[in-house]
Amino acid sequence: MPYCIWLIPLIFNLFVNRLMSYTNMRYPSMLVSCLLMIFILGCSPESETRYSQLVMTTSLVDDPAIIRMYDSLHSKQGVWPALEKANKAAGIKSVRIWRAGTRLMMIIEVPENADMARLDSLYVSVDPKVKEWGAMMSNFQRSLPGVDTTQKWTSMDIIHHYEDGVYLK
Repeated sequence: MPYCIWLIPLIFNLFVNRLMSYTNMRYPSMLVSCLLMIFILGCSPESETRYSQLVMTTSLVDDPAIIRMYDSLHSKQGVWPALEKANKAAGIKSVRIWRAGTRLMMIIEVPENADMARLDSLYVSVDPKVKEWGAMMSNFQRSLPGVDTTQKWTSMDIIHHYEDGVYLK
């Protein structure tokens, strides 16, 4: 359901009760119908951005001081402001990172069917600090065994999906 559907009673009240009391309109129901249709079409689910989740993993250098630093830099106070600007510019809705020991897992929500090369380009072009952050994080992270050593984060494939009583995968 569109997020703006709750506004329909308000719109109805404004355009019918108020407008009718101040004017001598001949065909008020036609006006109300047109306005409601415009509003509903503008708030239809098709106009809302749909998102996909990307799940990735990597490992950290096995050093307690580096792990503490990494956690600190990913806290609310530690993340650099340039990253928020980069996320917005790239259309990234959310980024969540979990850690268990040295293993990291990240879920990123991006616009459905996004061109990932374009998204990455937008992300890093926002501010030179974004590239600096990436280089610093790369020093903390280790590629998984069998993965190109220049690539830190590795995409994960979904192997099981259960939702609302249905096994989807």
